[in-house]
Amino acid sequence: MMIELGKAKRQSVKAVCEDSAEILVKRAVEGTLGQVWVPKLQSTPYCLIVVGDFAYLLGLPPKGVGALDLKSQIYESASHACIYPQNERWRNWLEDEFCGRLRRVSRYVLKQEEGCFDRDVLREYRDRIPKEYHIKRMDERIYSLAVKEEWSRDLCVSFEDYEHLMANGFGYAAMKGHKIAAGCVAYGASEGIMEVRVKTKKEYRRNGLALACSAAVQLECMDKDVMPSWEATDQRSVELAQKLGYVHEKEYEVYQVVDVDE
Repeated sequence: MMIELGKAKRQSVKAVCEDSAEILVKRAVEGTLGQVWVPKLQSTPYCLIVVGDFAYLLGLPPKGVGALDLKSQIYESASHACIYPQNERWRNWLEDEFCGRLRRVSRYVLKQEEGCFDRDVLREYRDRIPKEYHIKRMDERIYSLAVKEEWSRDLCVSFEDYEHLMANGFGYAAMKGHKIAAGCVAYGASEGIMEVRVKTKKEYRRNGLALACSAAVQLECMDKDVMPSWEATDQRSVELAQKLGYVHEKEYEVYQVVDVDE
């Protein structure tokens, strides 16, 4: 059985995670986001980190009973997450241990180039939406609305509550009356970089709402002198990022565990 580390004890995995450049891994080790599991409290050889719907495997892949315990924890805590293996050893471990129970998922990395963001263009994107919508910075009321619906709950999945969001990030929502139509959240600041999550409710798509919310987040990031790290899950997200000013850099693959019922 693996052990979940409390926030105050996560420095024990610092050595295992020191080579990771992932923002969410760093914030998890700091104790500000996510959950961390280890096989033992002292001199742990590996760990599983889960932040929202992202999971990271770091250290040396286990064998025997340790492998069984880690598999069980992944099924329990990361069954719907995108799983990021630290290196080829972890890729091989995943494919061996979950043989026939994994799917490969493409992700797309977008990069920033000097002068790629135009404030006037971003303001236009933020303001150029149908008149029945308005863009608002996420407050406690909007957060409470977001967690009530499955599609918008994904914006909040990395946070314990509204105060946790405000301590670790911020967001903007496209509102239609008292309903959330779309949203974008930036969170997990580390070394001047933040992760970004954007969602639009299906019936409100193709109104420029995701672009407007993302532009609002981009503008605030520029004001704060931080840079959003944009990774896309599909071409639609890639195109949105490119409109903001990002440049496509590369495609890579992560894993998801196939649902037992599939």
